[in-house]
Parts: sequence; C-alpha cells; structure tokens
Amino acid sequence: MSKHKFVSVALLGGMLFSAQAQDGPVSAKEIQNTWVGKTASGRLPNGGPVSMQLRPDGSGKLVVAAIPYQGTWRLSETGYCTSWSGIRSGQERCFTVQRSGTEFIVINPDGGEGGRFSKIE
Repeated sequence: MSKHKFVSVALLGGMLFSAQAQDGPVSAKEIQNTWVGKTASGRLPNGGPVSMQLRPDGSGKLVVAAIPYQGTWRLSETGYCTSWSGIRSGQERCFTVQRSGTEFIVINPDGGEGGRFSKIE
C-alpha cells in the first residue's frame, strides 16, 4: 500500500471512530453492536455498583450491589427495554442511552438518570 493510501485509510478510520465516540444519543444498533454478549459495569445514581449482561438470546443478568437478577431484554426504536425478576414486579421498562465522554448514561422513561456504564467488556 502506498504511503498516501495508508494515510487516507488511517484518517478515514480515525474519522469513523470519532463519529462513533461523540457525545449524544446512542442508537439501538450501537447498543446491539457494542453491549450484547458483554458485561457493562458502572454506577447507579446513588453511587452503588451495577453490572448488566444482555445476552444474544434475549436473556439478561443485572447485578445491583451484589444482588443478581435474571430477566429478558429487547431493542426498542430508541434504545432497549428490560424486564427483571424481583424488580418492578417483572414489568418491562424501556430506556434510552446517551454517551458522555467515555460513559454511557442510561435514561429512565421519566427522563431521570438510571445509571452510568463506564466499562463494557
């Protein structure tokens, strides 16, 4: 590959990465591509630890302050929806996600913050 083509490819790759990492709304497609099959870890608004796994088969696991909950999840038009045993009597709730720097902020249906994920692996 010529030096010129390499620089062009490197710049294009950098621009694509920058566009994906900008602050703002996170699409359902990005949630699918970035979160599914991984563990998202972070903090609740009260500072307590939280982690969540969205599995490819639609099942999931939520751990809040070392208490595990099993449930299901699905993508919505603007984010994702979950239903957890032992939380909200198992009723589904849908969320949107905003990126702020290196964090993903989960927004509750009422507009309040539901938590922040700072690590997805």
